[in-house]
Amino acid sequence: MSAVEALIFDMDSTLADTSGVWRAAEERLLTGLGQAWSRELQRQYAGMNALDVAATVHRIVRPPMPVATCQRIMRDGLVEAYRAATAPEVPGASAMVTRLAGRVPMAVASGSPMEGIEIALRQIGLAGRFDLLLTSETVRRGKPHPDVFLAAAERLGVRAAGCVVFEDSQHGARAAESAGMRCIVRPSGSPDELAGLPCRVVASWDDVAAEDVFGGT
Repeated sequence: MSAVEALIFDMDSTLADTSGVWRAAEERLLTGLGQAWSRELQRQYAGMNALDVAATVHRIVRPPMPVATCQRIMRDGLVEAYRAATAPEVPGASAMVTRLAGRVPMAVASGSPMEGIEIALRQIGLAGRFDLLLTSETVRRGKPHPDVFLAAAERLGVRAAGCVVFEDSQHGARAAESAGMRCIVRPSGSPDELAGLPCRVVASWDDVAAEDVFGGT
């Protein structure tokens, strides 16, 4: 196993419980398309960035409006929801980050817009704790593609094989696998969705010790 060179954290439902923020934006888009929000539909895009969520909804619903219009509605609604809401911490997230901090560089690589990342990290008391904040809106392809994780490793100057990713979704775990990175997942959905993926699944971030990540070094 490669030595750990960096830690990369997803944010939404991994560090901050932003499910209400995202649902508000999703419902705004779907209502405009004459559709109701559903868990089954949400499973199709969980873990994607705002632009890819809107593109996925557009592909499924096939509305008359252009995909770019759907993307604008979704992203604008998401930023507004972040500004209006207070996202709570995912239980154990801050304590886990504190346990793991100080040994290697740490990054956040999220599908949220940068403004949303900064707002949520301030709200849960983790602003300034990371060496890099990166939104997948800045890479060509969002999760489940590996682009944002690979970009984070490149920006930090480390090897992909030396990174450990912390995630909550199937799309995020697939992105980590494609990037060649280890992945620890606290599922925000059904653990069954992670079946067959090479990741460690935990019930709580309280279950992740420094020795689990760094091998007792």
